[in-house]
Amino acid sequence: MNSKILLLFLSLLLGINNFGQEINFDISPEDYQLFPRDLNNLASVIFSGIISDETELKRLKLKVFKDDVLIDEKFLKIADKKFKITSKIEAGLFQYRFELYNYELNNEILIYMADNIVCGDAYIITGQSNSHASNKKSTYSSPYARSFGVKTGYETYDDKDKETRWGLATGNCKTCKGKGWEAGYDGGWFTKIPLGVGVWGMELARLLIEKHEIPVCIINGGSGSSTIEENMLYPEKISLETSFGRLAYRVDQANLKNDIKAIFYHQGESDSHKQFSLSYLKNFDIINTDWKRVYQGIDKIYLFQIHPGCGGDYQSEIREIQNEISKKYEYVEIMSTTGVVGHDGCHFSYEGYKEFASRILPLVSRDFFDEKQNSVITPPQLLKSIYSKKREITLVFDQPIKVDDFLILNEIKHFIKNQFFFTTTDNPNLLEYQVKNLSVNKNKITLKLKNEEKYNSISWIPNKEYPNTNQIYNGPWIKGKDNEIGALTFSKRELVNDL
Repeated sequence: MNSKILLLFLSLLLGINNFGQEINFDISPEDYQLFPRDLNNLASVIFSGIISDETELKRLKLKVFKDDVLIDEKFLKIADKKFKITSKIEAGLFQYRFELYNYELNNEILIYMADNIVCGDAYIITGQSNSHASNKKSTYSSPYARSFGVKTGYETYDDKDKETRWGLATGNCKTCKGKGWEAGYDGGWFTKIPLGVGVWGMELARLLIEKHEIPVCIINGGSGSSTIEENMLYPEKISLETSFGRLAYRVDQANLKNDIKAIFYHQGESDSHKQFSLSYLKNFDIINTDWKRVYQGIDKIYLFQIHPGCGGDYQSEIREIQNEISKKYEYVEIMSTTGVVGHDGCHFSYEGYKEFASRILPLVSRDFFDEKQNSVITPPQLLKSIYSKKREITLVFDQPIKVDDFLILNEIKHFIKNQFFFTTTDNPNLLEYQVKNLSVNKNKITLKLKNEEKYNSISWIPNKEYPNTNQIYNGPWIKGKDNEIGALTFSKRELVNDL
């Protein structure tokens, strides 16, 4: 220990011994804390409190360091045993240290110190397992990527968890065990992970920090296999016994409740059963109200449309409801997961989760950094479906698209033309293999039909499995021609007769 550090340590120890019981801080910064930036790219760091009657402390001195360089000193006379000192810090890739001294007759005694303080942006990620997967490969760490508390899954937030405060975010899981984890598979679904934000949360933080040079805090409250109901507020229950309550507790303790910029929500697989899917839209309205009431500063909700996979037999319905949600709320942005690499039937590979982050980054850059986009950054979505001829249907998308003609899996060739399904007025069940061939021209797909039967709705991709198989659907896909983002799926969209 060098002399400077030793002197600081002894000074701090002396200050605690002399004043630790004589000063009651109402507000004070913590080590590694992120302060949310305002519209001027600044944040206020406040020291305030009360001096006990027994102490003779009369004057305080605050030193502010930016990357270990002293940039400001403030002096304050204590009046009526109360004090308040405010300092402004700037958002950017630098760290601040605050040292508060008892200052008397030019003598300084260190009372309090908070180090590694940053100013930046705060976000929430939540939902079920695909919202918070950890991976051994997620080794990235940054002094500017922060989180708060313990990602708990379903366990009650206990007193030991409360001891974990601010720190460096991680996408890894030091306590995860088992052959799957050791082999490099994702996990941490039900494991307590201090400062855990998941693979794609960590990747999103990295991309934001490197691109915009602003520190990031992500607090991840995901719970594996959770339904939308389990992510609700449940005010009648003790808060730390619910997923919503544990997340809200951490955000509140981090002093970020009114400064969360956006919520990223990946959830729905567990609601893809008939009894749950019928109420999904209504339940999203409820959880959205909960979010807007508790996190009053949020500007955006980024919703991920679920990929065919584990869950019930109403996944097409959930995906279509998620489309409806994005249209119902102007501040909800939807992102597809179709075409994301490495889907294993339920979860994604390490590279797949990183793709989550790279897909959503341009939207965040547009919404919070005023980045001008020179190309389309959203997933293709169907605008209308029309009968253009007796045996011809034209699908019109919001951007130029391309298609994978086929995908070979287990020596079976799955053609894109066979991934469209239809209903008639007399038959609500999905009809298969009705398309003879198709062609693509800019933002349109033209389907040549095998017969002249009139269909009243069209769907793209099966519920979760290839027709007449038990294999989870994983392509072929419709994608944006320029951005390579998989299209949003659609289910039972009305077919309009344009003849």
